[in-house]
Amino acid sequence: MDLPPSLRCIRAFEAVARHRNVTLAAEELGVTQPAVTQQLRLLERHLGTRLVRADRRGIDLTAAGAALANRVVRTFDDLREALNDAAGLAGNAPPLTLALLATLAQRWLIPRLPSFQSLYPDIEVRLLTTSRLVDLQREDVDLAIRVGDGKWPGCRSDFLFENALFPVASPALLARSPLRSPDDLSRHVLITVSSPPRHDDWARWLAHASVAGLKPQGRLEFASSAQALEAAAAGLGIAIAHTPFVEGDLRTRRLVAPFNTRIIEPESFYLVAPRAAAALPRVAAFREWLLEAGPAT
Repeated sequence: MDLPPSLRCIRAFEAVARHRNVTLAAEELGVTQPAVTQQLRLLERHLGTRLVRADRRGIDLTAAGAALANRVVRTFDDLREALNDAAGLAGNAPPLTLALLATLAQRWLIPRLPSFQSLYPDIEVRLLTTSRLVDLQREDVDLAIRVGDGKWPGCRSDFLFENALFPVASPALLARSPLRSPDDLSRHVLITVSSPPRHDDWARWLAHASVAGLKPQGRLEFASSAQALEAAAAGLGIAIAHTPFVEGDLRTRRLVAPFNTRIIEPESFYLVAPRAAAALPRVAAFREWLLEAGPAT
């Protein structure tokens, strides 16, 4: 069957079916009650069947009306969502909020963001830097980069990269005092991070490299991985890096990894979104861009 000559009658029917009330439907549509009633009658004549009937409580749906309403109301809900998404891509929606670790934001994501903004200039990105596990179902957050096994109930997870742990240093420091084996670390200052879980990174790596009893020349302690890596780049000592945190520095040789020995952590980095929001165009656009942006080194 062809569509009715005017889609206004379908819009009027959808509003009446939701409200079960002509007055409320008219108020929502910004028209008079007789105008809504007229549109209903036009649709009924087009279909050749009654869709609504009056009862003691107001308006009820016939069997045909109930069957039609079930699909039409759902279709209009989908249409509203599509329009909201289009508005979001046009810059009329709140910022796309991404939760992630501060060091990951500073050292891995932010250098990549100009590429996203050039492709989607109307999507504003807001970074929520935090070490806590954000509740994506309840908080006003669209996406998160998490470390884990990729299994979070009610969420879609996309693998980004594995998390490896290894020492890094500035090329200038190694030119003055080369590292040929892990034992040579005894002639260097080890840069540590005071906050968990990074506080035992050096102990874990030294044990993995079979030099657990090694005594370094000294130690420098910093509050965050970002500070520790900057200290290493300045030539103050040797720091422990995590894969994404030094991707750019390794590529430009601002930092180098003197050993092949790495600890591959059992938990990896994932991009996570609530399943209900994962298919929204602006969320999907960011996910597709990030997955194509390339893994960490």
